[in-house]
Amino acid sequence: MKISLVIPTYKKRKNEVIEQLDRLYSYLTRKNPDFELIFVIDGYIDHIKEILEKYIKENRLQKVKIVGYKENKGKGYAIRYGMKMADGDVIGFTDADNDVHLRTLGYAINSIKRDDILTVIPSKFHKDSNIEMSFKRKFLSSLLIDLNRLFLRLPKGIDDIGCGLKLFKKELIDKILPVLTINGFAIDSDILNEIGKLNLNVEIIPFFLSKNRSDSTSTNLRSELGMIKDILRLSLKNKYFFGIKVFNLLGIK
Repeated sequence: MKISLVIPTYKKRKNEVIEQLDRLYSYLTRKNPDFELIFVIDGYIDHIKEILEKYIKENRLQKVKIVGYKENKGKGYAIRYGMKMADGDVIGFTDADNDVHLRTLGYAINSIKRDDILTVIPSKFHKDSNIEMSFKRKFLSSLLIDLNRLFLRLPKGIDDIGCGLKLFKKELIDKILPVLTINGFAIDSDILNEIGKLNLNVEIIPFFLSKNRSDSTSTNLRSELGMIKDILRLSLKNKYFFGIKVFNLLGIK
């Protein structure tokens, strides 16, 4: 089973990205040697592309692609861009920092290898997760999932949206990739909305956070507001479905 892992990269520190490359390459070499890492540079605003290419050449790494484009377009665009270039049996994405503990990736790989599983989604709210959230973070996460549930067609059992790792069988990506439209951080909502339309179940696994967590670009207020706007845009795809939800909430048959 070949795994293609897309890593969108924007305004990341050199050491942070190199460390993520090292840890993923080393771990997958042991865990699942048939893999590729696809770093998508979401806008050539610094020298990270050249830095990565030099590091890969010096260390003779054979399973890494570095792609990108001139202007910053957003996390969702970068993920879709990378997925189009992936040729693995399993296609997924993760962040360019080292926030996600490799134990989460291990759980995800073990689950996606099962024939009956097409999608693996980590959740901070899983009983075995190691997350300790502030009241503010927990409130925002709960608000985000409630908005997704209200406006979108999420698969059953989804209680978290934005954990920085997801894996999918290629056959599923081939179905949903052509209809994904979100360029920003709400790409997770876009993907889960399309999976929900297909009435497919997902495998929910624990989420483990690394001790040395970086400052995430997805947790600022501007990004949160952008995600809400994108969720509302996605709801336009689901007009009839959303209408049924509203009628049910109002007690209208």
